[in-house]
Amino acid sequence: MERAASFSFGIRTFAVHVNGIVKQAGKTRMWIAKRSMSKETYSGMLDHIAAGGIGNGMSVYESMLKECDEEAGIPIELAKQAKSAGTIQYFMQSELGLQPETEFVYDLELPLDFIPFPKDGEVDSFSLMDIDEVVIHLQSNEFKPNCALFIIEFLVRHKFITSQNEPDYTRIVGNFHRPLPFPAAAH
Repeated sequence: MERAASFSFGIRTFAVHVNGIVKQAGKTRMWIAKRSMSKETYSGMLDHIAAGGIGNGMSVYESMLKECDEEAGIPIELAKQAKSAGTIQYFMQSELGLQPETEFVYDLELPLDFIPFPKDGEVDSFSLMDIDEVVIHLQSNEFKPNCALFIIEFLVRHKFITSQNEPDYTRIVGNFHRPLPFPAAAH
């Protein structure tokens, strides 16, 4: 079944999302993609360096490697350095209804001299942003909604968002791992 049709049937979908980060002199920055205007969904919005649905018959890891190559031109040997950061489960809401989703998140520390490039037409451009700039774009709702969730989770995991600086910390963290009352494939 085409992944886009899963909304209509309430079928749980699975995808991978990669946080592309650069560390320099104690400072963390993120590579952020701007989605192509030709994308049918969320065109022109900000997104991860690489993300996509898990292909039929592909493992989570294979899907991550494929998306890194296809969307950002990340060589396979470099993409293999990505570290699994867990899963996030949620319901995506649209005019079609609720879509249960499970997303596998990876963090990939990239070298200073690596510059991602749009390869498959799904991305317009990439920008290397300071965390403060990423937060401003989050607050302005410029990110694709599910991508915003994963970036917030990254900011929590890496202590950019804490209970000391965010009054809604407990509510935010509680929304990362909602139980989904739908069967899941073994990945």
